Amino acid sequence: MEDVATASTNSIYRQIEFYGFCVISFSAKSLLLIGLPYREWPVNTVYTCLLLLFFYCFFRFRQSMRAPVFVLVCLAAAVAVDILGNKFGLYGHPFGPLRDYDEFAHFAGSGFSAVAAFWLLRAATRRMGFKLSNGLLGFLSTSVAFTYCGWYEILELWDEYFWSGFERIHWWYDTPNDLFYDFLGVIAFIAAAALLFAMQERFAKQPIKELVAVGLRNLVNSMPADLLVFFVTTTAFGLCCWFEIFKLFDQRWFGRIHFVGNRDSAIYLQWELAACVVLGVVVVTVSKLARSRKPSAA
Repeated sequence: MEDVATASTNSIYRQIEFYGFCVISFSAKSLLLIGLPYREWPVNTVYTCLLLLFFYCFFRFRQSMRAPVFVLVCLAAAVAVDILGNKFGLYGHPFGPLRDYDEFAHFAGSGFSAVAAFWLLRAATRRMGFKLSNGLLGFLSTSVAFTYCGWYEILELWDEYFWSGFERIHWWYDTPNDLFYDFLGVIAFIAAAALLFAMQERFAKQPIKELVAVGLRNLVNSMPADLLVFFVTTTAFGLCCWFEIFKLFDQRWFGRIHFVGNRDSAIYLQWELAACVVLGVVVVTVSKLARSRKPSAA
């Protein structure tokens, strides 16, 4: 009994520790993004290196998970794209076939970040004993990465309102246009990451321990409630971000007015995110309660 109690206590402790890591890393990355274009590049570089070191050390020494080098490189590259654009004055000028370097920065920066999201979701769920189907893994990692893109647009709004005082949203189409190139980058990079990991797994010599296969049908039964809330929230908010993109094209192509002020889309996003969090909690709570009552009803 004492051994069982100790194991249970350790499990709860590790869960709380992981939640703490998530809160700290999410807050620290958000602080980096606030005022990122207006800080000196050495400051942003040092800040980024410290975040990467924290990320690597936690998973290496607390979770016994070794992050691949290319994942760390991708995280660094996601910030470097913005730092280099500011250092060399690339913003506000065409970049290749794109109208502005900003579009490339959102495509590449979000894409590089999405690779880390894909690896983290894949590694964490396998550590929990689950093997997500390729389609589900790609869909959920896309939703997670795209949600963070929407969060960045909200941070730009709050940066203007509360902190830096600099104008970060310059035109009515700025936010939804950023989201469009974010999404393109997320899709492209996650497709490449999925192919790379599939090839790596096929040619790996070491045996893989047995994992519970998880697809869309058994997702609710298999996953813990807190992770399900996260998935539902990110999926719903990803759809809201796409709705903002649709409004952009509708206004450009058909002249129906959805955005008037520069901040309109970002203002909508912050309330949509709050609604999606509530929706995630309600949906998962109701589904879990409904399933828990089925055996007793029988």
